[in-house]
Amino acid sequence: MKMLKKFSVLLLTIPMAFGSIFAGNTNNSYAQTSYKKQLALEKTYKYDLDGDGDKDSIKLHRKGSKLYLIVNGVTKKLDSYYNPENNPNMVLDNCIVRIYDLNKKDKSLDIVSMKMAEDNYNTTRILKFKNKTCKLDKSYFDATLKSYDSSNGMITLEEYDAGRYTEFVKAIGCFCIYDKVKVNVYNIYNQYTANVVKFNKQHKYIAAKKLTAYTGTSGSKKAFTINKGSKSYIYELYQNGSKRYIKVKNSSGKYGYVKVGTSMLFTNSSCLWWR
Repeated sequence: MKMLKKFSVLLLTIPMAFGSIFAGNTNNSYAQTSYKKQLALEKTYKYDLDGDGDKDSIKLHRKGSKLYLIVNGVTKKLDSYYNPENNPNMVLDNCIVRIYDLNKKDKSLDIVSMKMAEDNYNTTRILKFKNKTCKLDKSYFDATLKSYDSSNGMITLEEYDAGRYTEFVKAIGCFCIYDKVKVNVYNIYNQYTANVVKFNKQHKYIAAKKLTAYTGTSGSKKAFTINKGSKSYIYELYQNGSKRYIKVKNSSGKYGYVKVGTSMLFTNSSCLWWR
């Protein structure tokens, strides 16, 4: 599974070097992948980032192994180990910076930095500026931007188990999910539910103990019981503060929510492990 993950990351990152992974239909506001501009080093760009009618100055600057974003004279360090020469044919151990319009309704543009690390622990960082002030600077670890819906600012991140759902590893092992976050003006909102990707969804998990599945994430009404040794399939991860549930389907095809704590819900041998 470690090789599977590395292979999937290569499929994602190699085309990004040529700007083709996000070459979607710009007329379709749903599941968009298009961007306005990919920034090149030491070149100054002019875009109206905050929607005030004046164009802002944007520059990507490198000093040694450090990479900086400079907007209207305000400097943000994006990477301390920027050495693309180490992998000249790949974007691993690299950082791609692009200008997006993630939410057309908020009348502003977004700068997205995608750091591709050699160890596959990638980071997506979303920044928004107003004049000389950085109003939003949010990073998502172990995640890459997959798509977005510009009609409402909803972003889909392809995220692995070291991201913001990392506490689930204690209960279900490693996973890959589609994490949803929403950008609106200078605010970002993490959504509570993330869908697992296809190969996780199709994987068979064996209960390590007797589990109770509930009808919802309130955990108030029992839906069914999963006996020890029974198989289940995971469809969603739910996280709201410290409250965590997984949406499962049992062998009879029934759906329910199982509460996640700090112990394994399924046998170690039936879980996925790549780290």
